[in-house]
Amino acid sequence: MFYRVRTKLADTPGALALLAQKCGEAGVNILALQIYPELGAVTDDLVVETPEDWTASAVVELVSGAGGDEVSVVPCATHDLVDQPTAWLRAARAILDEPEALPAALTGLLGPRVTWSATEQVRATVLTEIADRMRSTQAIDPSPDPTAGSGVVEYDVSDGGVSAHIGVHVVGAGRLHAVVDDVVEASLEVAPAWRRLGIGRQLLRQVCGLAVAQGANELVLHAPASEDGVVQVLAASGMRGRIRLTEEGLTVHVSLAGVRPIGHLTPS
Repeated sequence: MFYRVRTKLADTPGALALLAQKCGEAGVNILALQIYPELGAVTDDLVVETPEDWTASAVVELVSGAGGDEVSVVPCATHDLVDQPTAWLRAARAILDEPEALPAALTGLLGPRVTWSATEQVRATVLTEIADRMRSTQAIDPSPDPTAGSGVVEYDVSDGGVSAHIGVHVVGAGRLHAVVDDVVEASLEVAPAWRRLGIGRQLLRQVCGLAVAQGANELVLHAPASEDGVVQVLAASGMRGRIRLTEEGLTVHVSLAGVRPIGHLTPS
């Protein structure tokens, strides 16, 4: 069995050696290792081969017993043995050809994780900048179909809102609150690691459709004054709105005129 393991280890001499020793004693072979240094700790990505009867839980127990913290284990295959810098370069080449492939490329590189290491954040930022540059040079429509370009993201729609998830991990959500005098308040949030990938835009469009289905003609969002992504999400969604700065933060009034109501599962 092959597993991809991510864990934090103390940044002390011998920490990684102890993990390797415990793996060797258990008959677990480390086939690939990527180290991401952080302040006071390191994040280690490993691809391991275990005896056939081993489960992911057994691998978690082994790594935790060797000093690992925040351990995650997922089954994988031999393609995960590809050199990581090479994999990132291939992703950059794919995004140069098709900027909307960015979410799929990041999920292929990082797996369906909600948090990334500092090094991965920097790499993902560069890939995002490449995608943004290619979109601008190709003059792509700023308000494309909300279900386009997100093949790895699934959206679950209910009467109360929409959640965006990759595998079992929820990476974003939009929630509706009570409708009062044809106005509905809503909340919108995207995990920091998955922002600027079109997820917020799609959540907003679908939340607006749900609000119309409940009889609203205006949607109101509240955000901290420091939230600089509000304008970008509103513009990218193609929705019309007004943004006001108050003592409590930003208040966004979104007109629902012309928005089609939705009340069913929207495919990704």
